[in-house]
Amino acid sequence: MLTEFSQGPVLWQTVAALVIFAAAYLAILIEKWDRTYTALGGAVLMIALGIVPIQKALTGYANWPLVLYIASLFILSALIGQTGVLAYAASGMLRKFRLRPIAVLISLSLLAALVAACFDSLIAVALIVPFLLKTSKMMKITPVPFLISVLISVHIGGAATIMGNLTNRLIAGGGRMTPGQLVYQLAPLVLLLLAVLYLIMWVLYRNKLIVAETYKRELLRLTPSSHLNADRNFVVIGTTVIALTIIALMLHRLLGMQPAYIAAIGAVLSLAANYKAVVQTAVKKDYRALWHTFRDMQVLYFLGLFIMAGGLTYSGIAGFFAYRGLEMSQGSVSFLSTLLLWLTGFGSAMMDEVPYITAMMPIVDSIRETLQASVQPIWLALIIGSAIGGSATLISSVSNMYAASLSEQEGGGLTQRGYVAVALPVCLILIGIATLYFRLFLV
Repeated sequence: MLTEFSQGPVLWQTVAALVIFAAAYLAILIEKWDRTYTALGGAVLMIALGIVPIQKALTGYANWPLVLYIASLFILSALIGQTGVLAYAASGMLRKFRLRPIAVLISLSLLAALVAACFDSLIAVALIVPFLLKTSKMMKITPVPFLISVLISVHIGGAATIMGNLTNRLIAGGGRMTPGQLVYQLAPLVLLLLAVLYLIMWVLYRNKLIVAETYKRELLRLTPSSHLNADRNFVVIGTTVIALTIIALMLHRLLGMQPAYIAAIGAVLSLAANYKAVVQTAVKKDYRALWHTFRDMQVLYFLGLFIMAGGLTYSGIAGFFAYRGLEMSQGSVSFLSTLLLWLTGFGSAMMDEVPYITAMMPIVDSIRETLQASVQPIWLALIIGSAIGGSATLISSVSNMYAASLSEQEGGGLTQRGYVAVALPVCLILIGIATLYFRLFLV
C-alpha cells in the first residue's frame, strides 16, 4: 500500500497531497497567480485536510532558522545594493573583460561553483547573483542566461565537497563517507560536468549576448567610483558590515553559531547603518509598502513550499516511489546506483531536494544492512542526482528560490517557465554524462 511509508495519513489524504503539490507546482510554472499565495494556499490546504498535522508542519517542516537566514540575506543584499559597491565591482569587471558578456558569464559561473564548493551554495548565490544582476543591467542585456549558468554551477560545484550542498552534509555528515572520499570520487566528474555546461552555454549564447556599441561607449566613459553612494561614510560602514557578516558565515563552525543567527545579526547591523531610510519609512507609516517589502522577501513563499514538500514526505509518497524503484534492482549495487541517479534527479527537480534525500537515507541504510556490502556508489548517486536535479527548476532548491526572488526584486525577468526551458534539457544532458561516468569509474 502507498501508505506503508506514511506517518499517519490515509490513502485519500496521500493522493490529495500529491494532487495539491502537482496543482501548486503547475500554477507556479504557469505564473498566472502570485506564487506566494499559491504556495501558502497549498500548505494551508494540506494542513486543513489533515495531510500533515499543523504542529508537525510548523515545527518540523517549516524550517524557521532557514527562513530567518533567507530573510536576513535579503536585508543584507538590499544594503550592499544601496552602497553602490556591487555596481563599482561590476564596472571594474566589465572593463577587464572589455564588455564580452560570454566571458563574464563563464567567469561568474566558475566563481560561483568555487564558492559553493568551499563554503555553501546559498552563500554563493547571495554573493554572486546580486552582482550579476547589476552587471547585466549595466550592459543592458538579459540576466537570465547568467542566472541559469550560475545556478547550475552552484549545485554542480557544491556536489564536490561536504561543505557545498546541504544534501552532502546530510549524507557524509552521518559517517557514511569521509570528506576526502567525497572529493576524490566526485571532483573529476564535477569538473567534467562544469566543462560541458560552459560549452553548452557558449554554444547557446555566444551570438545572443551582445552589448550595443552605444552602451559600450557609455560604460567605458564612466569610472567605477562614479557608481558608489555619495555618502562615503555609509559606503564604508555598509561594506564593513557585509564583509564581517560574510567572514563570520564562512567561519560559523569555528564560531559555534548557526548561519541564520549570524546573518540576522548582520541584518540588524545593516538596518542600523541605514537608519535614515528606516526612520523615513517609519514616519510615513506606509503599511502597504511595508507589506509589499515583506512579501518581496518571499518568507511566506518559502514557508508554503517547505510545508508542501514536508507533506509529501509525511504522507509517504517519496518513500513509496523510492522503495519500489529499489525493488527493481534485485540487490545489484550497479543497477541501484544508476536507477537512483535518475530517480533522485527527477525527484529533486519536482520538490525540494532536502526532504527527498531525507526520505531516501533510511531506505539506503536498510539496503546496506541487507546486502552486507559497500553501497558508497549509491550515496554518490544520491549526491550527484540531487545536485543535477536540484538545478533543473526554480523550486527544487532553496538556492534557486532565493535567486528567483532576488531576480524578481530587480526585475531580472527570470521565470519558472523560461528557466526550465533551458535548464531542464541541460540537466538531462548532464545526468546522461554522469550515468556514463558512474558506469565506467564508480560501479
